[in-house]
Amino acid sequence: MVAELNLKKIGFAVDNRGHIVISAAGQEEEFVVNLLAREYGKVPDIHEVVPESKYIGQLLDVGKVGYGLYTDIGMKDPRIDALIPLHRLREQMGMQGHSLRTIVKHLVLVDNLPVEVTVTEINIGSEQVGAEFSSSFLQQFDSWMNDDHERLLVFGANRQMIENALRQTSHTEDIYQIEKLGFFEFSLQCKRSTRASGILAAIGPKLQGVPMHLFIPNEVEAGRSAKT
Repeated sequence: MVAELNLKKIGFAVDNRGHIVISAAGQEEEFVVNLLAREYGKVPDIHEVVPESKYIGQLLDVGKVGYGLYTDIGMKDPRIDALIPLHRLREQMGMQGHSLRTIVKHLVLVDNLPVEVTVTEINIGSEQVGAEFSSSFLQQFDSWMNDDHERLLVFGANRQMIENALRQTSHTEDIYQIEKLGFFEFSLQCKRSTRASGILAAIGPKLQGVPMHLFIPNEVEAGRSAKT
């Protein structure tokens, strides 16, 4: 497709936060930019963001502050991350009175987890954006909670790497489904007879340096229901 367009050059790079940066030059530069934005989305500008708008992002610096969760939704120049305040997180997750550290630990809310958030407020003067989990993300979370399959979350690998690791360790048949959450974030839904911890122990050495997290529905529910 690019070969058929009137472009002098097109470049791809990755910034220091892992965002893909695409540059183009030529008569059809605007067309290419709009096409890619429509297909994959684009970095929002704080002046374009309005309350009730939804954005896909990733959790970051989880647990480093006690007043909420920051979500990288791609805003830059200036760099702004959307904040889900602790009080709203408690309300949405039904964990009133719990500390942020307890909530993220029990619910497996970890760095780089892809999430969808709804913007609730924008303060351009102080360059702050408030947010909450969208209904779509909450539905996904509830579906995981009500599923009797354990999951292994693998962040930082592509599908081929994961499939190779499963094949090399003879665990391909133990996985019911590989669900794509983001570009390099996947959920491995184990078969009912398979423990996610066993898959982690097996493929971990094959994917050294790749963060992995266990999502065990009954353990998450127990943590969510625990009294303060």
